[in-house]
Amino acid sequence: MTPPNEERQRRLGERLRRLRHLRKLTIEQVAGEVDLSMSFLSMLERGQADISLSRFSRLADFYKISASELLVEDETGAGPTIVEPERLQLIDRGEGVTYRLLQSDYSGAQAVLVTLEPGASFRDVLAHKGRDFGWVISGELVLLYSDREYVIEARQFVEYDASKPHALRNDGEQRAEMIAFMNSPYW
Repeated sequence: MTPPNEERQRRLGERLRRLRHLRKLTIEQVAGEVDLSMSFLSMLERGQADISLSRFSRLADFYKISASELLVEDETGAGPTIVEPERLQLIDRGEGVTYRLLQSDYSGAQAVLVTLEPGASFRDVLAHKGRDFGWVISGELVLLYSDREYVIEARQFVEYDASKPHALRNDGEQRAEMIAFMNSPYW
């Protein structure tokens, strides 16, 4: 069994190496910027060296990350969740509408991949607590909001108070897709 201190050194070394690789830097570049020897930095990244507080602070400052973030332990050991759209829960919002819900127990928000075929619209108008956010990634959508209509084009972002009646419609000749978020889960 690895002693706790050695395990912490190993994890810190891995984080430092990942930060360096993400920034496409060499050990020589980092060592020169933070006034450390290349051999020490290499040993540190391999978890084979202990580090003083002043050296640690210089590295954190160099990577523009707080020292506490650099030390934080990942208790879950979980990586990112990657899901194909076809595996997301399908919500019936009307003919020609594909409404795929990403269930997340962690974020407190809901994410939805919304696809409307040409001429399709939501079957009903909804109102619920919270705010809705949407980013049209292709096509063009019409947001029916309260008693007005708003055209949202590809690459445009929309945010609104979800307590007012709202729905989406595609008046265009091509499929439209939007990624939507609700900060107060509805489904």
